[in-house]
Amino acid sequence: MSVLGFAAARLALRIVVEGSCPDAAMAEAKVAATLGPMMESSDATARLEPLDDRLRVEVRSGSGALLVVHDLALGPSCDDLAAAAAVVIATAVGSAPETGGLPLVAPVPIPLPLPRRSPPVLTRQASPLWLEVGASVGIEAALPRPGGGGFLWLSIGPSPQRSQLGSRFGLLFRLGGTSLKQLALGQGLADWTRLELSLGPRLRLSRGLLLCDLFLALTPALVLASGRELPQTFSSTGFDLGLGGGGKLGARIGSLFPFVAVSATGYVTDQALRVLGLAETTRLPSYSVQVSLGLSWHPLP
Repeated sequence: MSVLGFAAARLALRIVVEGSCPDAAMAEAKVAATLGPMMESSDATARLEPLDDRLRVEVRSGSGALLVVHDLALGPSCDDLAAAAAVVIATAVGSAPETGGLPLVAPVPIPLPLPRRSPPVLTRQASPLWLEVGASVGIEAALPRPGGGGFLWLSIGPSPQRSQLGSRFGLLFRLGGTSLKQLALGQGLADWTRLELSLGPRLRLSRGLLLCDLFLALTPALVLASGRELPQTFSSTGFDLGLGGGGKLGARIGSLFPFVAVSATGYVTDQALRVLGLAETTRLPSYSVQVSLGLSWHPLP
């Protein structure tokens, strides 16, 4: 702490500075530049005291009466802080009753550093759509042996406002098929399969993190068939149209949804296979039942 005293022949104003920003010499220079000749007739004491992130300026008259107490925010430099303190002191001394009843120095704005503006925060806009993509592997029931295969899943719906379990209503798309299955055809065999594209409405039910998707589907399918162990073999393609539905049961783990799916489809088109030269025919099954295990992931929102 440093104290500057001035005799009556020089300066009657006393400045007490605690701390080093601003220091005593800097505070004296700023007050002298602001008050000018008034310093010689001012009987007062000014105290500058640092308080955490503030600088307290207290001015008392020669009789000890409190003239002003003002807290200044720490500025970018000690020089700016000294200038602001000098304005507070000059205003208090000039407005003191002992100096003549009327203020000799009008109150003036105290220059304070402008607060730093924080950079704008970019907020990510939520997508209006809820999107889930997934894949599964499974089997299709068939005799004499089932067919194995895989499916791609896509679910689209409106983005939920508060839930992270997905939209309640949406559309479901499924693409895939299973390996070749066998049917007896005359004295030989026929290998066949269907490549399916299913689409339809989906309803999601939830309890905690458990999810259950129920769906209906319209399923156009490409039928592939070929003969085997016959004198002459041919391959053929056809088109089927099926109606069906199913469900997916699983649990939400973050953005992942492991599930087990069961679906059944009935086909409305009659698909018959025959051997050239024989009246005997074999019809493809008019239904399919599939069970699969899979994993879905939602990239949106």
